[in-house]
Amino acid sequence: MNYHSHSCRSPLLMQSKHSLSWIHIKLLGTGTFGYVDHVRHSSEHTWEFARKTIKYNEKMDVNGDLSATAIREISILKTLDHPNIIKLVHVEYNFDKKDFLSFFLEIFPIDLKRYIDACLSTERLSSKLIQSYTYQILCAIDYLHRRAIIHRDIKPSNIVIDFNGHLKLADFGLARRCRIPERALTHEVVTLWYRPPEILLNAPTYGMPLDIWGVGCVFAEMCLRRPLFRGECEIDQLLLIFRLFGTPSVVEWPDIANCLYYQANFPNFPINSIELSQLPILNADRQLLSDILIYNPQNRPTAKHLIEQHPYFNCQSIMNLEKPIQTIIDRAIRLQTENMKHIVI
Repeated sequence: MNYHSHSCRSPLLMQSKHSLSWIHIKLLGTGTFGYVDHVRHSSEHTWEFARKTIKYNEKMDVNGDLSATAIREISILKTLDHPNIIKLVHVEYNFDKKDFLSFFLEIFPIDLKRYIDACLSTERLSSKLIQSYTYQILCAIDYLHRRAIIHRDIKPSNIVIDFNGHLKLADFGLARRCRIPERALTHEVVTLWYRPPEILLNAPTYGMPLDIWGVGCVFAEMCLRRPLFRGECEIDQLLLIFRLFGTPSVVEWPDIANCLYYQANFPNFPINSIELSQLPILNADRQLLSDILIYNPQNRPTAKHLIEQHPYFNCQSIMNLEKPIQTIIDRAIRLQTENMKHIVI
């Protein structure tokens, strides 16, 4: 697949009421919002993008106005310019069609989730690749947080990669600007397996540390080739976290008592559990994981702190890209194409 690791903003209008002529190449994914497909311009063949199309639904305003979520995603993406964040290139809208809003993003071969899933039992992400990817994710998060933006949905399927080792954070559908001091925000954020304790326990407020918890979960998934916590519901997710890191108390997290779902009689799992020591990962990986997945959001490290001060990233080669295995990407692309070919959009 041809991909663009650099923005192609200049040839296209950033916003257009009238659709340009695009050729559908293949479907890349679907969701409750609509679908994403790979498209090429009919005459300018070097213009290839991932087109995210928002379908009209009954929840949208009766006057056909754009949803607040779509407006927020577009407005945030238009302000971002970082090598580890997906670039918005073009927007089209047509209120006369059911597929009334499309935004065009630079296209990458595959996402991190599909890459991990495509690994055979004998294949693993190398330590250098995991280190490089984690560093790039944190660079993206640091850039967002310095601009008071929280992503709110960090997970492998929202991270795209290419053949050369580049990584970009994508899907800003849940992103929003975070004001200081924090105020009450919706708790309907973050996919369950990557959701931090403050969201699971319904804390009065939350902020940027929730993205850091997501980074820790993604890091663990790269090491293990499976999600770290695979809860079937919110309470199951909480108990899985407690089993690994121990049941939190007001000693290490004083504000936990203010969480709506906190119970003093939660099952008491020991801190420094044997389960953590038995995770099949390197000691350096285990240390980073323990330093990121901290219960108290106020004590959770910032992306800037991790990048600049954590020993895991203290090496001269951290700025060098590590290439993923091309055969795994090729396999992931084939599996994606096979899974999508029977879906009708």
